[in-house]
Amino acid sequence: MAEFGEQTIRTRLYCNSNHHACAVVAVITTGIDWAAYINGCDVHATEADCVREVADYGAKLSESNARHFFPDIDLPYRR
Repeated sequence: MAEFGEQTIRTRLYCNSNHHACAVVAVITTGIDWAAYINGCDVHATEADCVREVADYGAKLSESNARHFFPDIDLPYRR
């Protein structure tokens, strides 16, 4: 179990189709809040590298879209 304030990343969607990779991820700060991001990434990146890149540089999803992908996260959505 993650400690209070520790960040974890969860992946809901990763795909690499026709040389275009993308992912939807949630960045969760345990006991505080969370946000979800979407982005494409280098087709030659590994899945793990793509997920990390999306978490770091992706476009933040609206709360309603984020909760569609991650309905089980019971924390406030990061503003």
